[in-house]
Amino acid sequence: MTHPGKQRTVLLAVREGHVDPRLLTSALSLCSRLEADLEIQVISGSKKPPAEMEDFLHSLREAGLPFSLEVKPSLRRRDLVDYANAHEHIAAVVIDSREGWEALAQDRSSDPWKHLACPLVTAASHDKKQA
Repeated sequence: MTHPGKQRTVLLAVREGHVDPRLLTSALSLCSRLEADLEIQVISGSKKPPAEMEDFLHSLREAGLPFSLEVKPSLRRRDLVDYANAHEHIAAVVIDSREGWEALAQDRSSDPWKHLACPLVTAASHDKKQA
């Protein structure tokens, strides 16, 4: 099911070990509100998504919701920002939290999120934000 008119996509970036049901639900809810497809980029040590995502991916397939999935060994904040800014159809980027990405970035002094041309949605549960 592709939405009519101009294609819009919500980019969901998931880090292995940071898969929170609220993150997945927020991305789906945003897709529904924006009438957008879902693009998922997963950072995982293996070539497949983390086991915590199996039910979520299964429910997407069962519901026939349009999505794409790419598993990567690493993904920096800057990579996500550059990718989203280079693709007009990206309507929003959904991540678990702004914290924790710094360890994956080469340049810790800058904040690539400030250069993101679309909205950034953080969707970690409240107690995880405190950690």
